[in-house]
Amino acid sequence: MNVPIARRQSLEAAIAQVDALEGHVLRRETVVLAAGAGRVAAAALNARRDGDSCLRALIDGYALAGADTIGASPYNPLPFRLVGTAVSSLARGTASRIAVGTVLPAGADAVLPVDAADDRGDMIEVFATAGPGTGSYREAAPNVDAGRAFGLPAGRVLSPADLAWLAAQGFDSVSVLARPRVRILLLRPGFRVAGADAQGGASGVERIGSRPPVSEPAPDTTGLLLTQLVLRDGGEVEGLAAVLPNTAAFDAALTRPGADLILTVGGTGPGFNDGAIAAFSRIGQLVFHGVNLRPGDSPGLGLVDRTPVLLLPGHPVGAAAGYEALTARLVRRLGGRSLEWPWPLQTTCLARKVASRLGVTDWCRVRVVDAHTVDPLPLSGPLSLAQLAAADGFFWVPPESEGHPPGEPVRICRYV
Repeated sequence: MNVPIARRQSLEAAIAQVDALEGHVLRRETVVLAAGAGRVAAAALNARRDGDSCLRALIDGYALAGADTIGASPYNPLPFRLVGTAVSSLARGTASRIAVGTVLPAGADAVLPVDAADDRGDMIEVFATAGPGTGSYREAAPNVDAGRAFGLPAGRVLSPADLAWLAAQGFDSVSVLARPRVRILLLRPGFRVAGADAQGGASGVERIGSRPPVSEPAPDTTGLLLTQLVLRDGGEVEGLAAVLPNTAAFDAALTRPGADLILTVGGTGPGFNDGAIAAFSRIGQLVFHGVNLRPGDSPGLGLVDRTPVLLLPGHPVGAAAGYEALTARLVRRLGGRSLEWPWPLQTTCLARKVASRLGVTDWCRVRVVDAHTVDPLPLSGPLSLAQLAAADGFFWVPPESEGHPPGEPVRICRYV
């Protein structure tokens, strides 16, 4: 079905409509600390232990009371009875083997180095003095905001250091926001799946990874690209399938529950096989179609029940532009993350002129030349995956600009 683009709108207006979508209730799940890196904390995480009462070993050695070692020397070794390594308290004249970072048992205030004693199995002979505080440190939680105790706020993306601190506070698991479930449907105009009926029918869908029909192009670059972008923004791919347009299978894939967001790829242009837009005359609601964006000016937004559907162009570079411009911020929002780009902004100068068209927002990819200069990659001409892979970052040329002269400073998002 030939579906022309009725009216393209500005990228700013398209973003506003995506941001205005009613958000899903953020789900929570509990994961072990080892699986928590990069996840979003679902609630504030506060200290469980009083840092001022927590002594930890700074070295491997023997935990003991420092005062008990006074007078020890090679000529006057003092005996200490060894007790288990997991004891909660020590009596006078006893010691416990301890590893660096471990909390000292009650009754101990020092860690004697291994080479300052003779280990005899069930006892040690100490020949050096270890005053109180030797070989240990007091884990005092830092005070922030006028004396408020340290903690991790809700919405924080947990780092490895955060997880180590949580473990030290006695956490073994953490409540995090569930990753948004994203379904990706690749429209494959003209290819047929073995066994499909004349209209495609229920067999008009093929799971990526199964054996492709002879006429299917390979490899699947766009599905791989979008999958990695979704993972980057904190989502998970609930399903990835190749679907024939204008079929019951395509309609079923759009209406099947289980996804927080659906991406369709292809079928947004005016071609004879481009059926993604036409599907919304049968099911759902088409919010907009067409954006003054280069590359890829044919993205759209639809709703099936309350599930948002982002319709991206079929070419991988156009799909990437539509994803970065519109979809990335929605994936991040559905996962409780910041809408801002996950890369640092850097001010740098252009090595060459950038020519843009009035009324169009250009996604200008750049290659870094040196610490102060970037080389803009072409905005017009054939779209290339090699050019996409060559980019070290990008910036947006606004619709009111006709471009930038060489040497002009621009703010780029630098991939890291």
